[in-house]
Amino acid sequence: MIHNTRLDAAARLIARVSAIAMGLVFVVIIASAYLRLTQAGLGCADWPACYGAATAAADPLASLVRGTHRIAASAVGFLVVLIAVVCWSLGRQWPAQALVAALLAVLTVLLALLGRATTGTHLPAVTLGNLLGGMTMLALLCWLRLQVTMTATVPKADRMITMSAGLGLVLLVAQISLGGLVSAHYALTSCTTFPDCNGAWWPRDWSLAGLDPWREASPPSTTALAPDPGRQALHMAHRFGAAGVAVYLIGLAIVLLRRKERMAVWSRRLIAAIAVQLALGITALHLQPPLFAVLAHNATAALLLLVLVAVIFQSRSAEVASVSA
Repeated sequence: MIHNTRLDAAARLIARVSAIAMGLVFVVIIASAYLRLTQAGLGCADWPACYGAATAAADPLASLVRGTHRIAASAVGFLVVLIAVVCWSLGRQWPAQALVAALLAVLTVLLALLGRATTGTHLPAVTLGNLLGGMTMLALLCWLRLQVTMTATVPKADRMITMSAGLGLVLLVAQISLGGLVSAHYALTSCTTFPDCNGAWWPRDWSLAGLDPWREASPPSTTALAPDPGRQALHMAHRFGAAGVAVYLIGLAIVLLRRKERMAVWSRRLIAAIAVQLALGITALHLQPPLFAVLAHNATAALLLLVLVAVIFQSRSAEVASVSA
């Protein structure tokens, strides 16, 4: 009885701490996006006149957001240590949770080292490392919270849903990576019409050199805003990727509707997130400045990630019972 009481108390603690950490990681992801996008000039109504360092200096919110980012990131580090201590102390009873805690600890250290070693750089690989690292941490925290709040009672995995949602997660991560490259290469506003790109479905003399994360791109100047086929190709690749991922995830949502009620709930959430994400992507092309829509686009991508993680987790057992958190 004492043993069960200890596990229940630990589960409640980890559920609360992981939920708080998820909120803080979400803040870090959005703050990082804000700093990155304002430095790219997307917070300026007279884009692209304010590309570059002058943007950050002129932005009255930059210092506040930067401070918030650092405080939130430090708080996440502290909470990950707490999670690791609790989960490792119960390693025999919680081997799966201890593994997730270990992955969180390693990822936290790697992200801290990346931030210290790459301060001030504009290398796309760094943008991707921070973006995907934050998304991975969010997914791991979500998975850990599900582990301690949901108890499988009748194991009966739905392998088709698990594999389908897993593939959807891979496709989403690839699309998020493309979005990071679009941001890192200042390619968001290289196409100003929809669904074509400045009157063409694919730029002439196109090049996918922008897919190289080790190729540093300089921001376009005010006087050198001639159409850049490389940026346009990257932008259109992101658009086509968005269409493909949306079609696949909508198909997954339809399949989920045919499962039990607990999976149908996630189907509705998945469709809602997809609709919002597509609408924000289109809206960002027409807003001046497009900063708010792009930030919301980043936030919705994170929410889509969490929905798919939850679908994968719940598809691994036929019935689940919620543990009070």
